[in-house]
Amino acid sequence: MNIKKSYNFFCILLIFTGIISCSESEKHTGFIDQNQELLVGLSEVIGYDHTYNYDFNILQEREKVQFYIPTNLSEGLNRIPNEMKEKFSLISTSDLPFVPATIESNIVTSWNAFNKLVFQIQFSYLENDEGYDTNFQDFFIVSITQYPENPFENMTEDDLANLDEDLEKRKYEILELTDELSLYYLPKSIDNFWPRMFDYYNYNEDEKRIYKESTGSYQYYAWYNGLIFKIGCNMDVDSVNPEPLVRKIILGN
Repeated sequence: MNIKKSYNFFCILLIFTGIISCSESEKHTGFIDQNQELLVGLSEVIGYDHTYNYDFNILQEREKVQFYIPTNLSEGLNRIPNEMKEKFSLISTSDLPFVPATIESNIVTSWNAFNKLVFQIQFSYLENDEGYDTNFQDFFIVSITQYPENPFENMTEDDLANLDEDLEKRKYEILELTDELSLYYLPKSIDNFWPRMFDYYNYNEDEKRIYKESTGSYQYYAWYNGLIFKIGCNMDVDSVNPEPLVRKIILGN
């Protein structure tokens, strides 16, 4: 009997000690979300607005947006959650019809209504060797943001009707991504004008500040497997069709 009581007391003591240890650990780290640890060591900078697709406005509202100095692709991948980076693929530079002089990644975070950290990463392949200043040079830019639920399923009939009307004005081509999901493609208009500018992150090293810039671009937009994909490119689309590259990124094949 005494042995049993001692064992029970020991078990309770271990549980209590574990709770105290976890509490002290959380107090020590100061992390609200465990994925905050991924950002340790990255240099935070002032940012001017965040990117999103203006026709869909799905990620227009974000809370506590934080911007970080651009880094290389490998470092960027190591700074996002595993459950995010396992859901997409990156292209090879040999897939592009131009030779990138600049290849970088931007990480931007925000917080959702459930106090969870939301990651956005932008991968940029730029012909220009001066960084994000495209100057009408070729580029291929991929923006990926965590978004667990399919936003199109939650839209009302009125929302969908308004969206369809807006997309018709912009002349989007609605392609089939999967049997149930769409891939929205925005090409040039018939008079060879861009119907909507593509926005992307541009780091100004002198000012130590990230700006949101816009430029003409072929654009692709989709939700798939808990992620929002916004992809823009300006390159020789006759020599390399960007659609297979976009599908490779989103679907992994």
